[in-house]
Amino acid sequence: MKRMASFQVRRGDSGGQNRPLTSNVKTSRKYERFGETVRYLTWEEWQRFLSCIDKYEHKLMMQMIYELGCRVGEFVRIRLRHIDLVRGRVLFPRENTKTGHRRVSHLPLGLVNELKSWLKQTRRMSVRQNKLRNPDQFVFSPVSRCRVHYSENRIRQIFMQYANKADLAREYGHDTQGRRLHELTVHSLRHSHIMHYIHIHKLPIAVVQKQVGHTSLKTTSVYLNPSEEAVAEAYRRVQQKVVPHYHNS
Repeated sequence: MKRMASFQVRRGDSGGQNRPLTSNVKTSRKYERFGETVRYLTWEEWQRFLSCIDKYEHKLMMQMIYELGCRVGEFVRIRLRHIDLVRGRVLFPRENTKTGHRRVSHLPLGLVNELKSWLKQTRRMSVRQNKLRNPDQFVFSPVSRCRVHYSENRIRQIFMQYANKADLAREYGHDTQGRRLHELTVHSLRHSHIMHYIHIHKLPIAVVQKQVGHTSLKTTSVYLNPSEEAVAEAYRRVQQKVVPHYHNS
């Protein structure tokens, strides 16, 4: 089984060290124990992960986190009124971001259509007029009235459920309390988005910076430098397809 790709990055991907007091998104030290190495899914691992999700709502959640490249604390606070279902845009108000800066991120139109279908199935959008019935509701909620959003820990649990199913829940050690530390967490979807859109989809780095909400282009530039392991994996994929003929002179 292939090892998960990794790259070297400085601690803290927000581009700033101080989190504003007005932010609703909290930072958990428990999930910052990777030190200088941050893990992300290769494209093949991302596809395998998705194929293991059997609950439609959970798949929508994981796809939105990945496509928005957002932090889990930002994701759980998305309300219906924050989503432009015509243009496929999602507003992150400044109070809901880690950096305290308002931003707009974008979803693929195919995923927007999936989201609209799900909202109609759950009777939160009219079938004919495509009108939201309760715009202040959270997009995803553990209760039917949608007045309470998922906790960040619950999203992490859902992610790990399918990471285990996809055989991606590898461990790299234990913390001071003896709890297992996983190479892959839900935050890896954010890193995966950045790596895939820069290295596979070839988007300009400044465009990706705006999508994920880095306050500094320098922060996003770190993702231009994959580790030796990631380089080796990329070469292996190409070399499996094109095998040159070598001749001894």
